[in-house]
Amino acid sequence: MPKLYIGMCEDEGEQRHCLYDDRKNPPEIYCEDWKPLIYKSEEEAKAKLQMLEDERERENAAVPFSLEGAKLYAESHFWKFASTYAKTAPHEYLMKKWLVDEDKLLYERFVATIRKESVVGYFYEHENNYLILGDHYYWYMPLPDNLAVDLINRTTTDYLEYRDGAYHYKPRQGLGYFGD
Repeated sequence: MPKLYIGMCEDEGEQRHCLYDDRKNPPEIYCEDWKPLIYKSEEEAKAKLQMLEDERERENAAVPFSLEGAKLYAESHFWKFASTYAKTAPHEYLMKKWLVDEDKLLYERFVATIRKESVVGYFYEHENNYLILGDHYYWYMPLPDNLAVDLINRTTTDYLEYRDGAYHYKPRQGLGYFGD
């Protein structure tokens, strides 16, 4: 099971404590907001890892929404268009850090709903779990097991088809995507 863990690294010529992500071989220093998590002391690294693990525990304890409640939650938020994927995989996303503390608890319930109610889906060869609600489907990217979900994606069901016993991403034809 992939996890985030504390290890040593060299930073600006000095030995530091880092949070490593072991999903890749060799493991990489984990980044948050594109900044590597590197600390001068082991205590700082332990405190950050504990904070991240506590957030995952809250997420694990969250009570899922009903499907109707999940749809209402999703519809009540601003979803940012992922402009870097406009031509290749159009979608929107919602980041947990954008939310006020009270709403982060509801976000965790939405994640719990995705975990409970999702179906197997594929983005090309990459397996995801998709929560289908009305005209949209929702997913998050795999994370180390001790981290909470920090970003949820969504796109319309126009980009989804059921075949071979699972849901698959379906690029729309004739709209300029993939060089059409």
